[in-house]
Amino acid sequence: MYAFKNVIQAFKITLFFLLFSFSSAQSTSTKIAILQINEHPALNQARQGLVKELQSLGYKQGVNLTLDYQSAQGSPALASQIAQKFASEHPDIIVAIATPAAQAAISATRGMNIPVVFAAVSDPLGAKLVTNLKAPKGNVTGVSDFVNPKPQFEFFKKLVPSLKTIGIVYNPGEDNSAVLNNLMEKEGTPLGLKIVLASATKTGDVLAASRSLCGKVDAIFINNDNTALSAFKSVVKAANECGIPAFVSDLDIVEQGARAALGPNQFELGRQTARMVDFILKHPKEPLPPVEFPEKTEEFVRKSP
Repeated sequence: MYAFKNVIQAFKITLFFLLFSFSSAQSTSTKIAILQINEHPALNQARQGLVKELQSLGYKQGVNLTLDYQSAQGSPALASQIAQKFASEHPDIIVAIATPAAQAAISATRGMNIPVVFAAVSDPLGAKLVTNLKAPKGNVTGVSDFVNPKPQFEFFKKLVPSLKTIGIVYNPGEDNSAVLNNLMEKEGTPLGLKIVLASATKTGDVLAASRSLCGKVDAIFINNDNTALSAFKSVVKAANECGIPAFVSDLDIVEQGARAALGPNQFELGRQTARMVDFILKHPKEPLPPVEFPEKTEEFVRKSP
């Protein structure tokens, strides 16, 4: 009887420590909120690369990591609502994928000590996410997917020597697209390229915008505009109807019919973002690291059937 009581007592003590350990693990679990402006292959790859690399770094969902992912479905207003919800829950870090998501997260966390790490943002300075790339102030830093359009244009001209005009479908509501348009016009002129713009404020407008370029351009190029990337199949459809190639800046979109692409691998960009997140989590008292850019770019050319 005495031995039985000792066993029961030992069991109670063991159970207590197991529950205590579980409670402690839960209380020290890292909380990361992910806000993505919309879902298309490029941004999805960035998110998947982020999650995969976090796992490689030792963050295990349900063990020492709590992930909360939400998509704003292309709506800046919804992005703002999600960002405010995230901020009210005080996660350890908010990862914002694409410029409108980052803008919403920054606005929602203003005056709060919640780091915001952006990913897949073309122009952090132009979008006013940071004021200094090397020494970002406040609570914001991240990984940009910017690639200078000059090597992209040179690459496209090698594929299509007669290329003289390029049509750009973009959403004027995306700050990164407005900046890229100006830069493409600047870089295209010395190469003898004329840029023709066609606006689409939502994905449902992309097909009509692309068709409006027919007969005016020698190719259509989508350069990191999230609205146009989300409806890239419509771009390809219009380009095929016009008998011209569709180029893209994103390697993760090429399977939807792009003739060629030069840009970063978004999955690797997501992994790069995860390493930055890990650094910030492990060095909470240090200044945020500098804004980073793609560690490498890749080329893709679709073989003729």
